[in-house]
Amino acid sequence: MADKSIVEKMICSRDFFYMQPYFYQNPYALRCELGIGDTNEAYLKNAHERAMAIYHILFPKAADAIFFNYWLYDYSDSGEAEILQFADLEPENIIENRICAETEQLRFLSEYQLHYRHFTVRDLPTYEEPDDYDYGWHRRNRVICYADGKDFDYENLISSQIYQTHARDVSFVSFENECIYSVYDDRGCDIVFMTHEKLKEFYHKLQPYFLEYDLEEMQKRFEGHV
Repeated sequence: MADKSIVEKMICSRDFFYMQPYFYQNPYALRCELGIGDTNEAYLKNAHERAMAIYHILFPKAADAIFFNYWLYDYSDSGEAEILQFADLEPENIIENRICAETEQLRFLSEYQLHYRHFTVRDLPTYEEPDDYDYGWHRRNRVICYADGKDFDYENLISSQIYQTHARDVSFVSFENECIYSVYDDRGCDIVFMTHEKLKEFYHKLQPYFLEYDLEEMQKRFEGHV
């Protein structure tokens, strides 16, 4: 059996935090802008086209794996009647929203576990903020699905992130190129490399898509000043 790539070892490790903002938490990361344009239609069209172009630069042979977070919520907390927190919603709507959210998350998980070899990294840290307890985010599992020669529906997964339609924060992985590609929404995406060598290899290929705000920081990373 071939040795695992650096990136596969990382995504399978509990020590790999990997939460947004990916660019600022990883030294060999690049940040690209997706949505540009004067109208909403042009903005979203460009976001989609640029995201796909970046995907094909990073994955000319297709992605080797994807991963996403499966959140375990705890609704059985203590407190006052929750209707006070949702004064603008009917109780039935609150209940329906919770059920739908859990159902959609479970449906997505089941779909990918049924079709792909998978590995789960359990009980990962959540965001280190007090709000975690307000939202009931008590546990997080990272679910990794391997292509093994099959195709992922990458265009649909990326479109879901851009248009925020049942988005699951799916990240794409290349074992050969030692990178992770994460589209966070229509504004942009982050590419996290495992080595400085790989960052340098793809720097100029991705440069036309760079987010101007972070150009100086990315130049420092390219030059090795991290």
